[in-house]
Amino acid sequence: MKVFAAAFVVLLTVSLGFSQKQSAPEEKLPGSIPVKKGTELRTAAVKLDPGSVTGRSYLNPTLSFQVTFPDSWLIPGPDYEAYMKSAGFDLHTINSDALGPLAKKQFDKNVTVLLTAYRSMPGTPDNAFFIIATENISGVPQIKDAVDYVDVIRQSLLKARLPANFKVSETDAEKLGAMQFAFLDTSSGSQKRRLYATVRKGYAVLFTVSYVKDEDLAAARNVLATGDFFLPTD
Repeated sequence: MKVFAAAFVVLLTVSLGFSQKQSAPEEKLPGSIPVKKGTELRTAAVKLDPGSVTGRSYLNPTLSFQVTFPDSWLIPGPDYEAYMKSAGFDLHTINSDALGPLAKKQFDKNVTVLLTAYRSMPGTPDNAFFIIATENISGVPQIKDAVDYVDVIRQSLLKARLPANFKVSETDAEKLGAMQFAFLDTSSGSQKRRLYATVRKGYAVLFTVSYVKDEDLAAARNVLATGDFFLPTD
């Protein structure tokens, strides 16, 4: 079964719809740990709660995690993207229309965007955004853990018709705080994206940061490192 994943679209969409300026090289971040299997095995999907925002914290009781963003970041309401489009900004968070009708139908059925956070207002040079999304993978028995999921995304990207300057990394893994994630890096010019993934309760849970400055990636890594991914369940 072919997977039309949220991660594929988020990583492939390399423009935010507003200008990004070239930045000077940043200090290299610490390396990741080797790929390691066992990042929460796949199970049948449960009914998904959209979660809630309090201040700068996002809580999802279904998926048993909570993350908190820096005080300066923006977490707009669910109607924010529609409002910005009406004001002339096209954020292109996830462009499912570009997938074609059959893929779009599968995408719309399986994918849920839970939250989008912005480091600065749209239009700010070198801006960054952070997307939390899920994909229902309960019908894809080949995907048993996060490494499997990211491998599928990577192979889909490599088979796609990509711009000449679009780069895709190897599947990797990193422990942030108490949690292990599989991840994939992509880039196109100065625009870079990193997808972190874990698998739980029949969903691939995706944390994607789009950035230019490495300090924004460091901030996103800290959001995950300080998050609580082991909340008690009912």
